[in-house]
Amino acid sequence: MDIVDVKGSRVVGSVTGLLKIRGIALSPDPNVVFTSNAAAGTVTAIDVSKRQVVKTINIGREPDAIMYDAANDIIVVSMGAGRKVDLIDRMTFKLLGSVDTPGIPELMDMDQKAGRVFLAINDKDEVVVIDVASRQITTTYKGCDIAIPTGVAYEPDQGRLYVASRPGNNRELNVIDIVLDRCLGAVDIGFGTDQIAINPHTHHIYAANGGSKNMSVIDINSLKPLGVVGTGPEAKGLAVDPTTDRVYVIVGRAGMIAVFHDP
Repeated sequence: MDIVDVKGSRVVGSVTGLLKIRGIALSPDPNVVFTSNAAAGTVTAIDVSKRQVVKTINIGREPDAIMYDAANDIIVVSMGAGRKVDLIDRMTFKLLGSVDTPGIPELMDMDQKAGRVFLAINDKDEVVVIDVASRQITTTYKGCDIAIPTGVAYEPDQGRLYVASRPGNNRELNVIDIVLDRCLGAVDIGFGTDQIAINPHTHHIYAANGGSKNMSVIDINSLKPLGVVGTGPEAKGLAVDPTTDRVYVIVGRAGMIAVFHDP
C-alpha cells in the first residue's frame, strides 16, 4: 500500500506484503486504515504513521470492497467468493459475524447516520440494503433497468441511490428515490464502470470507466451529464475530496493516480 501526500503530490511511504489489495477503509483514527487483501484472504489494520501492519485478520476467500460504518464502529467487508458480508470490530479486530447475500457482492456505499450498507449484487441484477446492527437484509432494489451492477453511491440529502449498471448493450447510471421508492431514470456513462462517488459540495457524481478510458461527470440535481474526462486505460478506483473539489482516479495500467479539479 502506497501512502501519498496529496498536498505535495508525492509518495511518502509504503507498506509491503499485502497481497492484491481490493479496497481501503479509513477509520476515525487518522493513523489507522484497513485493507482487504484478496489473494491472502485477509483484512489488515495498518498504522500509517509507522508504516506497519498492526493486525492481520483471516476472514476467508477474496475479500473485496471494504468500508467503515461510523454508526456502529464496524468495518464492513464484502466477500465475493463467500457470497456474504463480514463485520469486524474496529477496536478489537474481532470478526463479529456475517450477513449472507443472495448472490455475488460487488461494491457498496454506507448510510453513515443509519448504519445501512447499500450493496450491489452483481449476478442478481439488484442492490440490497443491510442493517448492520441487526445483521439483516432489510430492502432489495430490483428493476429500474439495474443489470450487472458494480459501483453504488448513496446521497442522503435527497435520499437517492445511484447504481452503475449494464442493461443490454448500454452502460448507464440508474437513479432510485429510496424515500418514495421509485425509479427516477438513467444517465448514459462509459464502458467498464467500476467505482462511482459523489462530491456533496459540487453536487456532482463521478464514474470511473475503465473500458472507455475516461471518467463521467454528472449533475445529481438535474441528472444531466456534464461531460467526460480522459484518464487512460483501467481507470477503476476513485476518491473525492469535497474540501478541494479534487477527484483522484487510480489508472491501473499506467500505475498512477490521475488528479482532476472540478470544475
